[in-house]
Amino acid sequence: MDSSRFIYRMRWILIALCSWEIIFWVLYFVALKTFGAADYKSGTDQMMFKVPGALRLLFLIVPIALVYLYNIWRHNKMAGQLSERVAQSFLKPVSTFSSFVKYFLFRNAFALLVIAMAQPIYGKRKVAGTSESLELVVCLDISNSMNTRDISDELSRLAISKRALVQLVNNLHGEKVGFCLFANSAFVHLPLTRDYAAAKLFIQEIETEMISSQGTNIAEALEISQGMFSKEKTTKGIILVTDGENHEQNPDEILKRIKEENIQLSVLGIGTKKGGLIPKNPRRPELGYKTNAVGKTVISKLDESFLQSIARKGGGKASVSSNEFPNLSALLTQISQMKRTKIDTLDFEVKEERYQIPLFLSLLFWLAYLLWSRQYVGFLDRFIK
Repeated sequence: MDSSRFIYRMRWILIALCSWEIIFWVLYFVALKTFGAADYKSGTDQMMFKVPGALRLLFLIVPIALVYLYNIWRHNKMAGQLSERVAQSFLKPVSTFSSFVKYFLFRNAFALLVIAMAQPIYGKRKVAGTSESLELVVCLDISNSMNTRDISDELSRLAISKRALVQLVNNLHGEKVGFCLFANSAFVHLPLTRDYAAAKLFIQEIETEMISSQGTNIAEALEISQGMFSKEKTTKGIILVTDGENHEQNPDEILKRIKEENIQLSVLGIGTKKGGLIPKNPRRPELGYKTNAVGKTVISKLDESFLQSIARKGGGKASVSSNEFPNLSALLTQISQMKRTKIDTLDFEVKEERYQIPLFLSLLFWLAYLLWSRQYVGFLDRFIK
């Protein structure tokens, strides 16, 4: 009997294993050089890896090869110690070629999977993208009526409005925001910016004394706000924060233009229907309250119907807050909807991910490994005698 049928040809396996490692790594580095990954001075597209750290897993090929060789050596040692009759009884004939092919398929499946995990990137492709940028102007009423403390004994309408604006800015993510302040006249307090830290500082500085000419000119405020927008093709929105008292011209004309230009309008009313007194000095309410021409104390009330009318004519929505901690969920929902009302389609060039190629090859090698290995399918191995 020939006992060599039960022993692997170790020398043949070592030569085949080392030869394939040399071939594989030569092909690997040639591919990197060909596609420019190693040529950083080149002006052409270079192949790179999105997760280069994953390539460290290729070092595991060494222990995989050592485990394979150790198992071959251990089998040969055991088979060599048995007599031919015992070997025939307890061992099956082995195929050196079949054994190496199984290692070859498993090793390549693993190596290509690691390369796929590193996510190679090469070349560029054009993709259609969407722009959801938003320019948001907050138009804040700083007339004397905003000093009324009808919501809280400690905080005026203006203080509560400033608290609401800080909360609003904290919920922005990439939108440009600017502030327009108004009373009898209006002015730009902060041009459009994405610097939210600066925006919150500007909010803290707002006081009713910033405009000496008192009144509530909503029409001029909306006119100034409209002029703050850029000429870029982005969604534009105005948030009007006021107690709803309008003492100047009718804002219908500007509201019509805002609607025609697709500027999204949201109105936030601050105050109560019951209203309150307007202090002569907002810092010292004990000095008394404002009176009218006949000496009667003036009571400032939230005019919700007027706010709803503004929103309706401007094609927007109105919400009212009578709480010292305003709930801005409805307003934030409107802002979110603003970002989806007008979407610009753009063409971008992005780097092409090529992980699909090594992943596909890895799956092919793994499938071949399963078909070759008798402990799984063994369909292909049956042809090896």
